[in-house]
Amino acid sequence: MEANKLHREAALLSNTLHTYRDDDVEGVKPVIDQILSVREKWKLAVGRLEHYVKFGKLPDEPDPVPVEAPILADLSKSDLKVQLQQLNVNITKYKKKIDEKPQHSKSEYWKEELAKMEALKLELKEQIVLKRHETA
Repeated sequence: MEANKLHREAALLSNTLHTYRDDDVEGVKPVIDQILSVREKWKLAVGRLEHYVKFGKLPDEPDPVPVEAPILADLSKSDLKVQLQQLNVNITKYKKKIDEKPQHSKSEYWKEELAKMEALKLELKEQIVLKRHETA
C-alpha cells in the first residue's frame, strides 16, 4: 500500500513537469529533486515488500537494500530510449508467458522479474525526462 501511494505521488509530480518551459531548468530542479526523493522511498518500500513476499515477514533491519538498478545517469538520452524499447519488448514477452501459462513452475519467477522490469521502466522514463531538462 505504501509503495502504491509513493508511486502515485511520484507520478503526480512527474505530471507537473510539462507545465515548465523547456529552458526553465532552475524552476524544474526542485520538482525533479522531490521526484527523486519520493522514488528512493518507493524503492525502500518495494524492497520491504519483496522481502515479505520472499520470507513471509518484514525485514529485521529498518531499511533494506533498495532494488538494484543499473547506473542510468551515465547513459545518453538516446541510449536510455533504446534500453526502454528493449525493456518494453521483454515486458510484453513476460506478460504473454504469464497469461498463457499461469500454472507453469516458473510463473512466480516471471512475475517477480516482470515487477523488476516495470520498476526499471519507470526509472528509465525518469532518466529520459531528466536528460531532456538537462539539455534544455
